[in-house]
Amino acid sequence: MHRLRSRPALLALGALLIVAIGLGAAVALRPGTPEPTPTPSPTPSPSPTPSPSPTPSPSPTPTPTPTPTPTPAAVCPLDGTELQDPELAERTPILAQIENNPIARPPSGLNLADLVIEAPVEGNTTRFSAFFMCDEEVDAAVGPIRSMRYFNLDHWQQTRALTFVFGGAGRVLNRMIDNGMPYVNGITGQYAFYYRAGPWGAPHNVFFDVDGARAAMEEGGALATVAELAGEVRAPLVFDADPELPDGRAVDSIYLQTASFWNFGWQWDADAERWLRLDAGTANFDAATGERISARTVLVQSVHTQILSGELDPGGFPRSQLFLVGEGDGVLYVGGRGHDLRWSRPTSDDITTWTYADTGDPVVLPAGKTWWEIVPIGSAIIEG
Repeated sequence: MHRLRSRPALLALGALLIVAIGLGAAVALRPGTPEPTPTPSPTPSPSPTPSPSPTPSPSPTPTPTPTPTPTPAAVCPLDGTELQDPELAERTPILAQIENNPIARPPSGLNLADLVIEAPVEGNTTRFSAFFMCDEEVDAAVGPIRSMRYFNLDHWQQTRALTFVFGGAGRVLNRMIDNGMPYVNGITGQYAFYYRAGPWGAPHNVFFDVDGARAAMEEGGALATVAELAGEVRAPLVFDADPELPDGRAVDSIYLQTASFWNFGWQWDADAERWLRLDAGTANFDAATGERISARTVLVQSVHTQILSGELDPGGFPRSQLFLVGEGDGVLYVGGRGHDLRWSRPTSDDITTWTYADTGDPVVLPAGKTWWEIVPIGSAIIEG
């Protein structure tokens, strides 16, 4: 607790304050004494504002160089094989109509074709439609060349190949014209790429120079115009370099019989991984190569057929009409195995599609030559 000061002490302190005030006043009023100049207080120097440290810009994240998308390899539309020259895939296919008469065997040039379609003609004998497109040169005689048939219209619709024939019945040729199908008929024009040769007499001695026809098509003349009318090539089948194939059933040989007197077939060569051609049980060779006629894949299509009793060929046999628009059964033979199929082609503008009969999965063929067999429903298909 603070103590209160005593009264005498307070009086003494008051006296001291009065004396001090009086002395100060006397000094301030003393005459002749200058008033002291107040000493200015120094202005403090401002503290320097520190320069802000620059914020470093972040280093840009380098954009990775994009990996270029590889250009897909060009493939042949007719057999799925890879092409070194992409322009070959843009060419107009050439279809050569080749006969399969026993008196004119062996045929020439079938092993050099990209695709072969075999179909019945008069008496259920057969004729070959050989397609040439993806080899730079064929360099061989192809033939014997024979006349047009109704099924050539279906082949053009599905491939846009330019068809080369030698002759044709008026009704058949008119159907091609009515449907806008271009073709080259060697019997009506002087074409150097048709010529007669070989040991047989007419009409089995007309041969065809595929390379000569190709050169004429590319020269820019009348044949080039006809080739343009054929249209842009269409792939009639689906291919892959290494497709997944179902197991199927083991098949070593195939025999096809379209009439009691006409049979042909194939044998599986496991070493060559090829099907080898037979006609009437006899090995069939290609005169151009000297080798067995062969194929990587054999595709069999069973179709409705109508015998046209009012249309006879020069030998007196009625022509037939194959119904390649619709649907039906088929068989695929590849890799020594057999597979049951279904085929469908709703309209003539469509390409035939193929599915496996048991699963409905689409059929994808291995790259390489396919031999497409068209046979009438009811033909015998015997597997060995």
